[in-house]
Amino acid sequence: MNNFRTVVKPTSPSFHISHADSLISIGSCFSENIGKKFQDRKFNSCINPFGQQYNPYSIANSIQRLLNGKPYAETDLVYHDELYHSYDHHGSFSRSTKGETLEVINMNLKDASAALKSATVLFLTFGTSHVFSLKEGQIVSNCHKLSGNNFDKRLMKPNEIVEVLAEAISKLRTVNRELRIILTISPVRYFAFGHYENSVSKAHLFTAIHELRNQFPDLYYFPAYELVMDDLRDYRFFSEDMLHPNYQATDYVWQSFADTFFSKATIGLVKEVEEIIAAVKHRPRNAKSEAHKKFVEKYLKKAGELQKQKLDFTEEQKLFLLALRS
Repeated sequence: MNNFRTVVKPTSPSFHISHADSLISIGSCFSENIGKKFQDRKFNSCINPFGQQYNPYSIANSIQRLLNGKPYAETDLVYHDELYHSYDHHGSFSRSTKGETLEVINMNLKDASAALKSATVLFLTFGTSHVFSLKEGQIVSNCHKLSGNNFDKRLMKPNEIVEVLAEAISKLRTVNRELRIILTISPVRYFAFGHYENSVSKAHLFTAIHELRNQFPDLYYFPAYELVMDDLRDYRFFSEDMLHPNYQATDYVWQSFADTFFSKATIGLVKEVEEIIAAVKHRPRNAKSEAHKKFVEKYLKKAGELQKQKLDFTEEQKLFLLALRS
């Protein structure tokens, strides 16, 4: 029988990921979605300490900043639309005063710096090779809706991408030799620059990753882009803008990732966690019934058992206990 789809099978990695690992992800909104799936399943996961970032230069710069831990100062901020912004950070870090902005930025920097130095797995997800830079030369992660007259746009060349990432990875390896690094390319297409430029941009990322893996053979490439664009390959797996993968697509990539990186024991544990999370969200017809009471007690007990494995179910236990008292 003919196979009417392209099945993408990730290569087998040399390691497994478990709840004993400390994870950190840096990169695009797609990286954030996958990182959130880890957090929801009780993995120790730090997600995008600078907010969403898309280009390789900004991602490499974030790694360097986390390694040196240099705090941000008032001179690093710009004022626009009644908020203070950092060009290295997403707008979610912006606040109405310099003090508040620096507080949230530097608090996250301190925590993520410690997380990176002790992490066992790092995910880097690249979205585009395009970069925006201020007229004086500084490449920015976010333009914060300032006038385009303040910026120049250009496409990073593959050798330039390799250079900045190789330097960051080399420094990172001197601090954290046990760190395993997983590279992905976001399936989100950036058509604001045009169809052709988006294709060239992605091609530069693929070429750069290929060269990086020649320099660092232990880097692992996970085919998130191919799973969405070649395997699913259907607009029903995209959101209304027809550019961003929807929940089904992200979940499909997650399932492929789990099948690739999780041992049978971890897959079983994740399933137990998902059952407890689903139980918390369950809305009964009769919250005061004996059947619902037994249901809540069952999952309260399960949460307590998994808590012994150093998984944090504090919030879920509170909700279960509240349900029993109501």
